Order: sequence, then structure tokens, then C-alpha cells
Amino acid sequence: MKNSIDKFLNRVLYSFYNLLYFSGLPIYVALELLVQRPLYCLSFWKRHLKKQYGINTFKEYKDWARSGLYKTIDHPASGFTLYYLTALALLLFALPIYLVINICMICYGPQAYDIVGRHLAIVVGLGIVPSWIIGYLVYWKKDRYLNYFAIFEKEGKKTKIAWTIGTAIALCLLIVANFMLMWYYVFLYG
Repeated sequence: MKNSIDKFLNRVLYSFYNLLYFSGLPIYVALELLVQRPLYCLSFWKRHLKKQYGINTFKEYKDWARSGLYKTIDHPASGFTLYYLTALALLLFALPIYLVINICMICYGPQAYDIVGRHLAIVVGLGIVPSWIIGYLVYWKKDRYLNYFAIFEKEGKKTKIAWTIGTAIALCLLIVANFMLMWYYVFLYG
């Protein structure tokens, strides 16, 4: 049971990684059109690239720039990617916790709000701290997520796209559900 939950949560993290990758593709295209092409048209930049890096064509320049982006953005172990994956993983674990907190606040009314809602430390402690601990145990401890990423990387494109779309929809539904419950609390007791 633990292995299947662990695999499921790592698959969701891998879907977040794919979501970051797919959302970055339009940015890559915009950078190429708006920055790389005009910059490569400048003669001093061409001379600099040829002298410094041995780049003779725009294709070589584009490949060189993508390899640099791969090291910083596209690789799952890079700090840039880990920063966003950690934020998404915390959000994934915190949203169900906050959903339960919102339901309790609706059930118990203003008394629950006086205890939980007015104290930011309690809200953070109840949502973010358990999320951080779960994320550390499931993903980050000994870089366990990299082993699962290697397994999931071998899957077909259809599976990756289906999981990515499903994860994005589930995350949006959790966010909307939390906001709807907060709105409902204000409607009842506000």
C-alpha cells in the first residue's frame, strides 16, 4: 500500500514537472523570436560567438542556448526546477488540509474562526508544516523523486499528457473548492 501511494504521489510530482516543461515551451519560442534572432543578426555578436564558443550558424547558437537552458530549467535536479516543484508539491499537500479546515470552520462557525482564522501561525502550522514534512518524506529525502522520474520518463507521450492534464485539473479543482468554501463561510457568517 505504501509503495502504491508513494508511486502515485511521485507520478503527480512528475506531472507537475511536465506541466512546468509544457508551460515553458511558449516562453522558449518567444525568447528565440524576440531575443535570439535579433541578437544573432548583430555582427559583433556573431564575431563574439565565433571567437568565444566556435559558433558559426544560427542553428548552433540555438542549440548552445538550449543546452544552457536545459541545465538551469529543464533538468529535474536543477535548483530552478526544484524551487517550483517544491512550491507545487507544498500546494498539493496543503490544499486538502485547508479544505478540511474550511469545512470545520463552516461547521463550527465563528468559534472556529476565532481559534484558527485569526492566527496566521496556526494556519501555517496546520497546513504548510505537515505538507513540508510529507513532501520531504515522499520526494526530497535522498532524492527519491529522481528514481521515479527515471521510470516515468520511459512512458509514452499519451500517458504523460493525460497525467499532466489530469493533475492540472485536480489542482485547479482543489483551489476552486477552497475558495468556494471560504466564500460560503463569509456568506453564512459574514
